[in-house]
Amino acid sequence: MQAPQEHFNQLEAIFQKYAEALEADVRALQKVHETEQWPSAWKQIYNWRFAQCFVSQRIFRNWAADCAAWNLLPKRLYPNRGNRWEEVTDIEED
Repeated sequence: MQAPQEHFNQLEAIFQKYAEALEADVRALQKVHETEQWPSAWKQIYNWRFAQCFVSQRIFRNWAADCAAWNLLPKRLYPNRGNRWEEVTDIEED
């Protein structure tokens, strides 16, 4: 039987490995699609839709719910609404 600390050390290594790869893939896609250049209104929608993509994955949704239940997530402030969006609308291209 594996000791709990060794199990969690290995678990953290797995999370770190895949988190780095996931972030690299997302950043690469953002760069290719030049999301940095999008207007502020598009970025608001992007942030909402990005969160929807994240929570649509059952494993992330379940683990995020556990983190929230244990109060492990940092409190977030959104002073300018730039990182939030209440309603999804189609993004129109110019």
